[in-house]
Amino acid sequence: MIRSYEKTDLEEMVRIWYEASVIAHFFIPASFWASQKSTMKEKYLPLAENFIFEEEGQISGFISLVGEHVCALFIAPEMQGRGIGRALLEHAKTLKGKLSLKVYKENERAFHFYKKCGFVAASEEVDEYTGCVQILMEWEQVR
Repeated sequence: MIRSYEKTDLEEMVRIWYEASVIAHFFIPASFWASQKSTMKEKYLPLAENFIFEEEGQISGFISLVGEHVCALFIAPEMQGRGIGRALLEHAKTLKGKLSLKVYKENERAFHFYKKCGFVAASEEVDEYTGCVQILMEWEQVR
């Protein structure tokens, strides 16, 4: 089930974000992600509109939105490939008429996932924190 997040979810959300980030972003040192844990917990996640995918009391993943921008979509590594990311993204689409997000160019798996979900590449930029190229992707509801 998908539900709104509660403050008690933050620790698990950060764990999922960190573990999934290290695997998906193998081209960025794990130490970078480790250095961002407290900022994610204390600043970024609390400022976003967060939705949790939960099964049998266990958090499997989450999506974070700021307006129409998907700031985070992370699934616990052991739960990936089961449609959870797609379900969270579809939930966000029902809430918003259009969405945007950034994905690292080297994260080909995520880039192809978003393309399959109807997003199109709009532009590229270098991430100031990692020095890696990010692709801005956009989705808009067909009217």
